[in-house]
Amino acid sequence: MKNLLGLLGLVVALLPAAALADASHCYAIKNADMKNNCLATVNHDKSRCYAINDRDLKNSCLAQVGNDRSRCYSIQDRDQKQQCLAEF
Repeated sequence: MKNLLGLLGLVVALLPAAALADASHCYAIKNADMKNNCLATVNHDKSRCYAINDRDLKNSCLAQVGNDRSRCYSIQDRDQKQQCLAEF
């Protein structure tokens, strides 16, 4: 879980760069949840968020891509929830 949170932090930190990138870079990501999060973010495609198995990452993705702050409150991990809320 800590590795996933670390990866999430890295993805969030790189979002401005990812916005300029094309989706082809997302396909190089081996972790399926992180790949779907990347594709959802780059393509602004909420349907990719629903393919994420990790519940907290899925809610974070839905909050970000769907511009839906209320999804942050469904995140169980306290730090990840606070990070999500801080982005709005």
